[in-house]
Amino acid sequence: MTRAIHCKKLSVNLRRTFACCAALLALADGSYGSRLGWRQDVAQSPEVYLDALDPALRRWYVPQVMFAEYPWRQWEYTNRARLPYQRYVNIDLEGDYFYDLYGNYLTQGWLIFNTAQRRPEEAGSSLFKTERFARWFNELVIAGDHKGQYHYALTVSNNLRTTLTPLSLSKPRLNGMQIDLATDKYQLTFLHSLITGPRGLQVEESRFTDATSLVGGRFTAQLGDFVELGLHAVNAHQTNSESDQLIETLYKGGLNKQQNETISQIAIALRDDSPEDGAGGAAFFPDASDVIITYRDGTVESGRDIRFGPVISGGLERQGFLTADGDGQISLLYDFDSASFVNRASADKSEIVAVEFRLVLANDYQIWMSSDQQLGEGGGFVTVGRPSSSFTWTGERSISLGDVFGADVDDPVFLLVAQAEGNVQDISNLRTVRFDYGLPTATTIAGATLKVEDVLGFDLYGEYDLNWNFRKYPNVAEETHTSSAGIGDRPSAPAWMANLSKRMGRLSLFGEMYSIDPRYNTQSFVTTTSGLDYARQGNRFDLVEDNDDQDRFPDGFRADFLVDDRLVFPGWDLNNDLVPDFNQNDNRVKANSVPDYEEPFLRFLVDRPEFLFGVDMNHNFWVDLYENDTEPDYPYRRDQQGFNVYGGIDLSRHWQLKVGALREEQISADRKNHSTYLQLGYERVWPRVGRVRLFEMSQLVQDDIPDPILQWHPDNTLRGGKLVHIADPLLARDAWVHQLFVGHSLTSDALLVMSKLNGVFFAQRQRDASDFFFGLINKASYRRTWRGLTLSPRWKSEWRQQSRSLFDQEERTTLMELFSLLLDTQLLQATRLQAGVEYALFNDFDRDAEDFDSLSWALQLATESAYLGYRIQALAGFVVERKAFAEAKA
Repeated sequence: MTRAIHCKKLSVNLRRTFACCAALLALADGSYGSRLGWRQDVAQSPEVYLDALDPALRRWYVPQVMFAEYPWRQWEYTNRARLPYQRYVNIDLEGDYFYDLYGNYLTQGWLIFNTAQRRPEEAGSSLFKTERFARWFNELVIAGDHKGQYHYALTVSNNLRTTLTPLSLSKPRLNGMQIDLATDKYQLTFLHSLITGPRGLQVEESRFTDATSLVGGRFTAQLGDFVELGLHAVNAHQTNSESDQLIETLYKGGLNKQQNETISQIAIALRDDSPEDGAGGAAFFPDASDVIITYRDGTVESGRDIRFGPVISGGLERQGFLTADGDGQISLLYDFDSASFVNRASADKSEIVAVEFRLVLANDYQIWMSSDQQLGEGGGFVTVGRPSSSFTWTGERSISLGDVFGADVDDPVFLLVAQAEGNVQDISNLRTVRFDYGLPTATTIAGATLKVEDVLGFDLYGEYDLNWNFRKYPNVAEETHTSSAGIGDRPSAPAWMANLSKRMGRLSLFGEMYSIDPRYNTQSFVTTTSGLDYARQGNRFDLVEDNDDQDRFPDGFRADFLVDDRLVFPGWDLNNDLVPDFNQNDNRVKANSVPDYEEPFLRFLVDRPEFLFGVDMNHNFWVDLYENDTEPDYPYRRDQQGFNVYGGIDLSRHWQLKVGALREEQISADRKNHSTYLQLGYERVWPRVGRVRLFEMSQLVQDDIPDPILQWHPDNTLRGGKLVHIADPLLARDAWVHQLFVGHSLTSDALLVMSKLNGVFFAQRQRDASDFFFGLINKASYRRTWRGLTLSPRWKSEWRQQSRSLFDQEERTTLMELFSLLLDTQLLQATRLQAGVEYALFNDFDRDAEDFDSLSWALQLATESAYLGYRIQALAGFVVERKAFAEAKA
């Protein structure tokens, strides 16, 4: 497979010059003959000219095509006394010659992008991007064509924003190419990216033997006027260009040279899937468990038959089994260099082509697996295909094989293989878990979508996907390696969703059902020029990115974009300038660490983030619209299933009522999120009164599913800010949850009046306890101009009473009264004088030491002028704030 883009760049004048030269060449053909060479329109071998077959012994100084002009006069004396000197001209002055796949001449120009896969061949994966790709085309080239209903486009970019479906592939900056076809009824897309290849520009072509590639595509067909059926598949896989297993590699991947080494040790760790309860963890029955080993000659033997088993450590002994509760762990080490294997096995470890484990387990277990070839710099337990209960970056929870078994080895990385459903603690789920060992080679997603529009008033979108995480057991002597995925009879992990909506006059209906398996995974490991490090975040690739703020930068640190986005504040950047609206006067040149709602003169217009209201369906004290996490941006949380349905009615033009129920379960644990809710909304605008808004939502909730988040603190700066980990306080295990917002605003040319009340209340049903936030803001300003002088008196009152805030659990009751006066006048022709004074009175009813009153005054000269087409603004001034604390020096 080869994709190349060539460029022929000529200015208008140059085109005229070359056209003129071509005409002269055509006219002067008789006098110049073959001295200017021949342009071949197809690739062909050199030709032998019979006229040049002269039986002479002397050296040839001219090409054979010029023998007719210089038969025996092939050299001449050089004398430039009368003739001007003629310099050499670079033959690549106008670029190189390029031919298509059939040998036809294309053009003379410059290659700006090329990617190719050749196999079997050493260094058969190649990628080439020149500086012209960025300098001339801004890293984006689109070729398109159409005729009638048929449309075609080829897009190549370093920053290709593309989506197949929400559950299969969504990338804000894909480094690769996309081919699109479309007709009236059908659409087709093909994607390709050499993930191992560099994102930056190159002087020479980069070639790889071991690489990681992405291929994917989607096909949709319009069935009638209302129904669209779609099929899609996407795959990120390891590839070795020396192998000729092309089709299997595209689906299941292949082992690279680093992976294809003989395995000496395999390690398994059994852990508690719900360590917080400290009971009912993994129950392991060693006497009933076994390992099945397959050799190159087809021989199959069990560990029990040859008395080969694991070295077991950890766990607590029970009657007939071992258990790992809480933070405990059962460790199994299968050593193929041990005497029990070397002396009793049918063949050497280098002859093994497959190893299958049959572990008898019960209760709430996790199975992790590693080997002496599954290495990483950090080591530890890496969660692939499963959400983490905390936001510790992968690799920091490192437990090397040496730590587990006391062995002197490198840093193997444990990958999650399976986990029990629910939180069984009575051994009622006793089973034999079967799985094969292998090194990760491919992540594959395949699925279908159904979209229905306006059928009997209903709109429907449904998607079903299956995920295979393929592994292969290495053997240096084999061309084809044994592959496996998942466990036993569950090689794939499903994910599906369905949304249904209908509007009937004043009535509306919405329903959603979903289920995403905890093992559903859209992440793959990436081979780099330095090898494959299983622990490093920069050696990962996400098919579905974590990009909660939906900007051009993915949030995570990944192989295809080696800079993580630390500036993530969903919903806090309404003007799309990549600066949080709560600290708008901060930028990358002039830093400001004081939030605008605490800064003199700015705090009149800017209110705290606690006064933002909205729906909180996961009940973690944060509005869902403003949440950020470390999970891929699936439509629903991984490891959860359930449904949500509500019906709404427009009581009048201004009143809306919605009633619904949410029933959500965590698949891998005995946790749930059940909610029955009522939502009331009102909005109306009067010309004289202004705009009035009301939002009330009451929920009866039982929610013990943790939903931790990663949030931007408003006092961060863009240059040095960082995200804050916030655990879910689980306030709604059994509670009434009420949200109330009342807002009023009246705006005219001279007058501004605004009020807002925001309350969030979590009332526990089984005990007399509650968590809440209650805030009230009133503000007013008036603008009056008199004889060129503009005066603006302003007043703001902010009342807060809370048991906790968004970022901490601090109980506070505060009142702030703010009075200010602004003056603005045109001092000179292009200079304005701006002055202001502000008095703030702050009262903390819980801590008198925090009480203060402050006086701020500011003076500023603003000059605006024009220079060489630029608009120049010069500011000179100062702001002084003096705070007088109740129990401290001012």
